[in-house]
Amino acid sequence: MEFTTRVCRPGDEQALSLVAVATILETYAGITTGRDLVQYVTAELSVANFSRMMGSDRARVWIAETVAGECAVGYAVAVSDEDTKLFSSFELKRLYIFYRFHGKGLGRRLMEDVMSFAKQLKSEKIWLQVHGANTHAIEFYKRFGFIQTGVDLFQAGKGSYRVLTFGLTLPR
Repeated sequence: MEFTTRVCRPGDEQALSLVAVATILETYAGITTGRDLVQYVTAELSVANFSRMMGSDRARVWIAETVAGECAVGYAVAVSDEDTKLFSSFELKRLYIFYRFHGKGLGRRLMEDVMSFAKQLKSEKIWLQVHGANTHAIEFYKRFGFIQTGVDLFQAGKGSYRVLTFGLTLPR
């Protein structure tokens, strides 16, 4: 199967929302409570929220799709830090691929898109947070040179979940 990645365009919001909800549920079911997951995805991953993100100059969204049928199977979101030059420092807010498509190079391709974007804008730093139990993602980010810089709590629904903060300082 062949895949493509690209920057999102108007009309991608519904596919992004569906993939986002499904990959969050797929990743965190059994690690967090079901109610917290449902509250989180309902509040954060709606079509309207993706539409707002895509319309903001402080966010960039990419989608991974199958070439045959152009079916969304993953995505990435970068959000510029506040009070800085646009994207000089930013959070890799999300990077998810359906498990069925892990090991096919899609995560790497999305990350390369993010890194290329960072290089183009002369970004200085990328940071992210990942659930401490998501060892697959932690190892993935380490392969790209991300280093753990802290521990935090992430609010989802009524629960608070331990997340690790990782950072990557980019060459000038």
